[in-house]
Amino acid sequence: MTAHLFRENSGKMTAVLSRIFGLQHLELILDIVQDTFESALTKWRFSGIPDNPSGWLMKVARNKALNAVKRAQKTESFSTELLRSASIDLEEQFDMICSDDEIKDSQLRLLIICCQPVFSTRNQIIITLHILSGFGVPEIANALLMKHEAVKKSLSRCKSLLKERADLLNVRVLLPSEEQTETLLRILYLIFNEGYKTTRAKKGINNDLCYEAIRLTQLLSDHKNACFHQANALLALMFFNLSRFPARLTEALEWLSLAEQDRTRWNTKFIQEGFYYLNISTQSTQLHRLHLEAIIASLHCTAPDFKQTNWTRIVYLYQQLEILEPNSPYIRLNRIIAQSYLQEAAAGIREIDELEMNSGLQKSFLFSATKADIYQRTGDKEKAITAYELALQLSNAPLDRKFLLRKIAACKSDSNTGSA
Repeated sequence: MTAHLFRENSGKMTAVLSRIFGLQHLELILDIVQDTFESALTKWRFSGIPDNPSGWLMKVARNKALNAVKRAQKTESFSTELLRSASIDLEEQFDMICSDDEIKDSQLRLLIICCQPVFSTRNQIIITLHILSGFGVPEIANALLMKHEAVKKSLSRCKSLLKERADLLNVRVLLPSEEQTETLLRILYLIFNEGYKTTRAKKGINNDLCYEAIRLTQLLSDHKNACFHQANALLALMFFNLSRFPARLTEALEWLSLAEQDRTRWNTKFIQEGFYYLNISTQSTQLHRLHLEAIIASLHCTAPDFKQTNWTRIVYLYQQLEILEPNSPYIRLNRIIAQSYLQEAAAGIREIDELEMNSGLQKSFLFSATKADIYQRTGDKEKAITAYELALQLSNAPLDRKFLLRKIAACKSDSNTGSA
């Protein structure tokens, strides 16, 4: 419960404090947010969580901000203009910005600020994940397939630029450009993906991150702006995927494949939410990749069982995705997987080998794991074991390793039974 509250309110407090102090004081802002959480942990441990925890956190953050300004007046660590305005009515200004609508606008403003062209596209994503969702270096590195040192350098450059560019706050909040829209959607997609399959958490799934991604995406979908239809398509995709969470792990915290999942445990309410947002999104006159991904997810959610999945339509939709996103190896890999349920498996293996060589992702365990699954389904247990073992060497996440070890054991068991 506490972790959920902190995750939900971190971005809100950062956004509000940024409106007051400016992003040139980002380190101070993040320190205030962190201090607020530490105060909450100490206070709530003895008194319990208050009736309005969000209000409590914001009030403590306000008091810590006021104290920071008072200290700055003695040390002159802030700009003269900020100190002059802050000393007059900072408390009144803070209370005004803390209305629900202003908080939403502050977060949306911060999303758009981080997507300004002064940053490269990758750095836009990095700084937003760090500021608004509290991503650390390992999560960002996993989300963007980067080395930890590269992420650290990018964060340092972004923070230095924010100090130099105080004018970045002067943006039109609700009118992101088409390029900014794509970056915003990708950021939110990555936040959800990190919750869907976490980098560091032992449980494998971080529901709070997924709910945070949904909440931020709803900031876009609530406004009739350039992001409206795409944001609703992304929400549909998120809810369809969220609906399967209760069935994705065993009690022993081991992954279950889509074919192994108990579909009676899927959350029908979330599936209905997915169709609600999908219906809104498809009123758009322009096809977006998120529309296609959401429709694919809806087909999985409505199939009575795995065998009755409409693989023919799913393959077609992935082919259309490849037209829209011709440089995405993961879209092509997913199309190959879907196609493997319709045609001879050997063709899929050849195509995966070609994709693996040309994508530059030879160290991704997904290719070997996919080949292993195809070999296993076609009865070639020896090749399946070899491919699973290679995937095991390339995997880092504990739950992925447990999944692969289970698959290897199953193949060996089948081989021994067959030889007997």
